[in-house]
Amino acid sequence: MQPMVLWAQRADRLLLTIDLQQCVDPEISISNDGAAKAGKLTFRGHAHSHATGPEEHDYQLDLEFYSEVDDKDIKQDTTERFITLVIAKKGPHEHWPRLLKAAGKPAPNVDWDKWVDEDEEEEEGADKMGGLDLSALQNFQNMGGGMGGMGGGFGADMSDDEEGGAQKGGESDDDLPDLEPVPQK
Repeated sequence: MQPMVLWAQRADRLLLTIDLQQCVDPEISISNDGAAKAGKLTFRGHAHSHATGPEEHDYQLDLEFYSEVDDKDIKQDTTERFITLVIAKKGPHEHWPRLLKAAGKPAPNVDWDKWVDEDEEEEEGADKMGGLDLSALQNFQNMGGGMGGMGGGFGADMSDDEEGGAQKGGESDDDLPDLEPVPQK
């Protein structure tokens, strides 16, 4: 079976989420095919799917990316519910017109929660990553090519937004307009 995969991109990297529950010891390989000038991802794992319920299945996924990736700059986070990969693009950092090399081939779904349009990325800065804390992701290469389970540590920065206002459930006083009391009749 093929797992559900969501993807998003920035000019310099891909964001992939493999949606499987309790995938133990996933086998993930990411490399480049020099002749095709394309990156390749191979995934094998045994897990539960959100769609199939409590039954366990063997899953496999083979993707040929639109262009080459930096196989030395890959980060991975595995939780009980997802496997998240952040894969650096090789060569000129630009948005790809699609994820896969083959045009028209069914591609993974777009992860709209992480997607940032090219013009919006330039405005917010490439380091923001839509609220993702990349420093918390484990380095893929340091984990033996991604083999084995890894702890969590991936999340959004909920401290302050770009303008200094708190994001935890409301606006800061700095964001509110100065209000005049309403005269009583």
